[in-house]
Amino acid sequence: MTAGLLREPWLAEAFDTVDREAFVPRAVWLPVRDAEGFWRFVDRDEDPDAWRHAVWNPHQSVITQLNDGDTAPGPGTGDFTSSVSALDIVMRKLQHLDLVPRSRVLEIGYASGYHTALLCERVGSERVVAIEVDEELARAGAANLKAAGYDPELIVGDGLEGTPGGEPFSRVINTAALRRVPYAWIEQSRRSGVILTPFGTAYSNAGLLRLRVDTSGTKAQGAFIGESSYMWIRSERPTIDLQVPEESISRKSPIDPAQVLAAGYLQDFAIGLQVPDVSYSHRGEGDDRQVQFVDEAGTSATIVRYGDWWEEDAVRSWGPRDLWAEVTAAYTWYEVRGRPHITRFGVTVDGSGQYLWLDDPRHLVGS
Repeated sequence: MTAGLLREPWLAEAFDTVDREAFVPRAVWLPVRDAEGFWRFVDRDEDPDAWRHAVWNPHQSVITQLNDGDTAPGPGTGDFTSSVSALDIVMRKLQHLDLVPRSRVLEIGYASGYHTALLCERVGSERVVAIEVDEELARAGAANLKAAGYDPELIVGDGLEGTPGGEPFSRVINTAALRRVPYAWIEQSRRSGVILTPFGTAYSNAGLLRLRVDTSGTKAQGAFIGESSYMWIRSERPTIDLQVPEESISRKSPIDPAQVLAAGYLQDFAIGLQVPDVSYSHRGEGDDRQVQFVDEAGTSATIVRYGDWWEEDAVRSWGPRDLWAEVTAAYTWYEVRGRPHITRFGVTVDGSGQYLWLDDPRHLVGS
């Protein structure tokens, strides 16, 4: 089931030692909908086999919270806001973390505590500091870790700020997606330390980023090592309060929307790096299908019709930006450069900001 992800002996030993079931609540949701359109709900007491199958499914997360805890256990809808991550991505992240014995580790988002327990198995509880922003999740995770015999330093707070003071960290690992790597993590890292985090944009949340802090301790730089899809860190969630003018401008589209929007998440990710504050959603079906783009400031919106996209009124824009023009320009940039894979993109973070690049830090995306 997970043998291919356990090539490192310590990972295999930690996987065998840490009882994953001890870190999963009795009542959970699965990221699949039932016949009524609710997220599938599984209660261990009612269906222990289904619950256990969900816990050990290597390719699917177990959802432990909906809507920031506002939804009680039972059939529900809404946003996933906490989970026990799928085994395959957990093990893949830990492999890329390059964790060595006695490394001091900062973990952002410990939630149930399962991932934290694996870290403790490698470096010892005394060298793990973990932060969780949700008080209810933090209490549950702390209880799980204590019951399993682990005693890391646990902090309830904003993980984007890290934890000032104490010995610098050799490794920082984040368990939720973000759009901006906080400089505080670099300031609190050792020289040559590793920072590993899911990364996305409002357009596409799909990257796994590995940074290494330079020898001066003032800059971190690295490439995306593959894809991942994680829930957003709460303060990094894209939010929109749409306030566009009533007047719109119409035009035809230069390209079939399906060509830009139906090629998968890796293409979306590359486009999103150039239009990071733009998100999109679909509406309608068949000949009435449309896609709507909005900017995060809420001042611009564009709707594109899939049917008859070449007609003069196929694109309607409100506000100062034509978002479809920006997206198609980003798509053209991606095509001209040979549809580069996600692993060719990278990020540099220093005291002046965050910069995205292709192949070489000198080749900035969008320039």
